[in-house]
Amino acid sequence: MKYRTRPAEHICSLEELFTEHLGLNIPIVPQTSSYSNKHTFSQLLFSRNPNQYDDIDKIMSFSVFKDADIERLKKDADSAQKPLYYLIHPDESYPTGTKLSVFFSNLANKNFSGNEQPLPIRALLNAIDYDKLCAHLDNLIETRGALDSDFIVSLQSYLSNVLSTDNQLTHYCSLFKCTSPSEYLATILLYALFDDVNFPAYASEVAITRNIKEPKVAHPVTDLNNPHFQKLMNDARRVDKLQAFATYTLIVLYSVQMLATIFSSTWISSYEATSTKGTLFSIVMLCASIILTALRFIPFSLHKKYSELSLILEHSVLDENSNTYSITYNHFQNCSRSFNDIQQGRRVIITLFCMMSILYIVVSFVFNSFPLLVALVSLSFGGVMLIDSMVHDHITYKRYDAFFSSDLPGHVPASRFGVARMCSWDYDSRLNSFRHTSYNKLTNYSEDCIRHIYDQVADSSKYSWATLTAFIVTLSSIGVIAEILQLVNPDLEYFRMPNASMLYSVTMILILLNGVLNILILLRARSHYQKMAEFSFYAGNPDSDNYEVTTLFRHNLYAGSISELAIARGIYNYNLCQFEQSLSTSDIQPPDDRYHPMYIVNQKLHLITDVALCIFVAYLSMAVWHSNNLRNLIGLPILVAVYALWTFAMYPLFKYRKIKSSIRKLNVEHKNKETR
Repeated sequence: MKYRTRPAEHICSLEELFTEHLGLNIPIVPQTSSYSNKHTFSQLLFSRNPNQYDDIDKIMSFSVFKDADIERLKKDADSAQKPLYYLIHPDESYPTGTKLSVFFSNLANKNFSGNEQPLPIRALLNAIDYDKLCAHLDNLIETRGALDSDFIVSLQSYLSNVLSTDNQLTHYCSLFKCTSPSEYLATILLYALFDDVNFPAYASEVAITRNIKEPKVAHPVTDLNNPHFQKLMNDARRVDKLQAFATYTLIVLYSVQMLATIFSSTWISSYEATSTKGTLFSIVMLCASIILTALRFIPFSLHKKYSELSLILEHSVLDENSNTYSITYNHFQNCSRSFNDIQQGRRVIITLFCMMSILYIVVSFVFNSFPLLVALVSLSFGGVMLIDSMVHDHITYKRYDAFFSSDLPGHVPASRFGVARMCSWDYDSRLNSFRHTSYNKLTNYSEDCIRHIYDQVADSSKYSWATLTAFIVTLSSIGVIAEILQLVNPDLEYFRMPNASMLYSVTMILILLNGVLNILILLRARSHYQKMAEFSFYAGNPDSDNYEVTTLFRHNLYAGSISELAIARGIYNYNLCQFEQSLSTSDIQPPDDRYHPMYIVNQKLHLITDVALCIFVAYLSMAVWHSNNLRNLIGLPILVAVYALWTFAMYPLFKYRKIKSSIRKLNVEHKNKETR
């Protein structure tokens, strides 16, 4: 970005920010009708007016330059041929024939893209101490904030807007570990003043300096000859070999089962498929699927054991008393009271769903239709997810609104106002829009927030695999029951299969699907458990090295191991924890940690998709399977089109509009309170 140019139409320039919002008194140059560059940079690089003092040591003590460069700069301060002289004496005119006016003019407009700045300007910028500049800007912000209570909110909005326009800026803010508005503003200012060639080197130096100042976690040197450490290494090697053997043995067994299923379809004729021979073969294959699926706990337990041993070898600490290595492995504790209340309510809803499912089994036998059972369970499961989401929103957002609206007379707390309060920081009233509409603009998360994201990744990984295993076992068990009932009573119409041959074909497809899914799971199991152990370790141990936490996070983020949904859920839980410590979303630093409308919409889109899948399954079960009418498949594309239109076009539009409307109403209430 350029110092004098707006990054976008709705975002003011840095020059406007300092002169019109921060209140710097910069004179206008009559010849150019623009703000004086000398006066501007003099006030930015000196905390007091250097014109008021004669002692050069005192003048330089007010500067934001590095201590190591002060002596060199003192010599430049006496020379009318050096830029620093005009920062100390901004009322002085440039000597005729010098390029100093051009230097300062180009500095203000950043016309050095792709070329190096002149050496005098480059030396001056490289001498700036980042921390001193932050302290100076922090004083300016505090002074202005004391005069205008809305200035901090406006400044945070400005910073968020600028960061959303340039990915490089986000990278440098992350590199500098910015947390306060002054640090973000200092980074943006330096990024605007430096040329593109020299800023990366300056940024690397700042990053190294700031990292040195942070307390480092002492990592004791591991004694590789320690008997206990040697035992851990041998155990890890042994478990690694066992897990490989168990995994590939199961893969071979699944492959043999799938080959037998494929060959059987060519060996067994249509008549034999309807006979006792074909039915018994299907039952044996389905039971083998269930047994093999159950045997997966062997490689899974070995993978889990190996991941734990890997963690101990990597993060172990020597206990000098027992001469053994171990790690502190705490499970992540979600501190949010709202989250725990929601979890309790969720257990009640799931219990009711299980009780209803038992009733559905009775209903399906009354109507002699297994597809009816599938449809009822599917619709109820979709309904459970919707009810859970509604209860969740009602509890959390209403509680949030009630806490921060206690000083508004006549205000009735509601969940929609809670959503509005959480998202108001991201709302630009001038454009009537939200600033962040994509995930790749926000990657500078704090370590605490990253730990909440890690917890969500580990949690979703664990339950997704458990759900998939339950799904596979349930399908195979239903297949076994269907084949046994077919064997006992060939005329049974409960499963609504036109004939035994059709049931045999469905069973064969089910066995092949089961085998493919299990082989894919087994091939991914090792990396899955290692990542889950790593995420769980860093999430549950706040004393672990923050540098390792952020490095691992960025690696997995770019590798695609962390989904946008996990990020949204993690940031949401982190914001709830901050709220219950009386901190609103707009006060959380850095801004990337804040919950905003894009996260809400993303989570709801996933919910709508899950509910839509339940509706599709129910439709296929009743319209096609129950009625045994393939013509009804024509209704499926219509349902898919309605789903796509509502999910990706209409719902985001309605949701954003509703949040904006609620924010405007809250703003009106606050203005009415101030005028009373």
